[in-house]
Amino acid sequence: MSARPHLVIVVGRGEVIRNFLFSDTLPRLCEEADVTVLSIVDDEDLLRHVRTHTDRIVPLREHLAPPAVQRLRSLAENAHDRWQWCTTGQNHWELRDRRAAERGGRHLRRRRMMKVGARLLAFPAALRALTALERELHYRFRPTRELDRLFEELRPDLVFNGSHIHGMAAELPLRVAHRMGIRTAGFVFSWDNLTSRSRIFVPYDDVIVWTEGIRQQYLGLYPETPQDRVIATGTPQLDFHFKDEHKMSREDLCRKIGIDPARPYVLYTAGIDHHFFEEHLHVETVARLLGEIDVPQRPQLVVRTYVKGTSDEMKALARRGLPETVFPKVEWSERWQTPELADLTTWTSLLQHCALGINAASTVSLELMLFNKPIINLRYDPPGSNLPWCLGYERHILFDHYKPVAESGATMVAESTDDMARFLRRGLVEPEADAGARKSFIDQFFGGLLDGKAGIRVAEVLLERARL
Repeated sequence: MSARPHLVIVVGRGEVIRNFLFSDTLPRLCEEADVTVLSIVDDEDLLRHVRTHTDRIVPLREHLAPPAVQRLRSLAENAHDRWQWCTTGQNHWELRDRRAAERGGRHLRRRRMMKVGARLLAFPAALRALTALERELHYRFRPTRELDRLFEELRPDLVFNGSHIHGMAAELPLRVAHRMGIRTAGFVFSWDNLTSRSRIFVPYDDVIVWTEGIRQQYLGLYPETPQDRVIATGTPQLDFHFKDEHKMSREDLCRKIGIDPARPYVLYTAGIDHHFFEEHLHVETVARLLGEIDVPQRPQLVVRTYVKGTSDEMKALARRGLPETVFPKVEWSERWQTPELADLTTWTSLLQHCALGINAASTVSLELMLFNKPIINLRYDPPGSNLPWCLGYERHILFDHYKPVAESGATMVAESTDDMARFLRRGLVEPEADAGARKSFIDQFFGGLLDGKAGIRVAEVLLERARL
């Protein structure tokens, strides 16, 4: 091995760019290693920042596994959910039933057969065997050898997937690298992923996670993994909130989004439309309640829509407008579903200057806690909607990763429109009421790993493992 190891960062989805190429990870790596970026993202506006640190950006194409391997994987995923049988997995199970029933015929028959197989195989030894078989067949019947040739040319010491299970384009490079004896590492992208994203099939030598709690959860699900191969670093996506260069003044922010800097604003962060249905009705309700609220200063409403999925109804509401409400443009690449550099500053500043935040049940709650802001979560369906429980809002509050947040007292969990009205006033008039619970939860959850230095820690882990 040369004095400078060679690392390949695989970008299988846009948000890997935010986490590891816009953060401190890439600059720190480039101080001591040669870095190649293997990227499905080809947007030059996003990659321009990357090129200041490395000129070696190799295009990545997605290659699907053969249909038989995909069916095997689906069986293993269903069996994994049935074995784990957490709240999130149960909801996945019910949603699959619902989709099959809607399509009927052969789809319903296939679903019934899948459930029988999944129940029979829902135990650790069977899951390990299914995973091994999926890995073997996926590799043996891979549709291209171009990655073999690429790694033979590059001869990297480590290949890193910045999003362990999202972005299928990233999977084949990691599988090929592993078979070639190249060390592999993956980052568990979010705090819910071990329950919400089912089984991990890609063979990682090292796994990087947010927190010690998630580390223990990983080792519980994959006990065959050596303990020193799972490392908690924090998450670089929160590092930007600690950097002064990403904090606009209140006046500059309000001028940019078109609101009055002398008045407080409530930040409503919408969810993805195919998980949070008819959310525009919640937004309309909040806008109405803020117009009626009895507080010293009349608040404004800022609604941040979700570029990954905004319903036609929400878009129509934004065009039509609501009193004292703005829907600022979200500075994201819609094609690659990732924030542009400018949005990192806008987002940090929106959190920093808001009076309180509303979200259904989101990572945004953790970000609001970081800024010690009152938080309202939603445990009731939008007024006027008629959603089955498996599509409703309460399920998100009860999901395994989020339930501890809802039970901590760090957020106000609204179960009705009356609750929403009461909590809006409480958050605006008594913003410090839950401050102790917010600090306690976030300190316990991150355990010292929320300090703006996660990107550096990830880089240090990768450099160490590349030198092994």
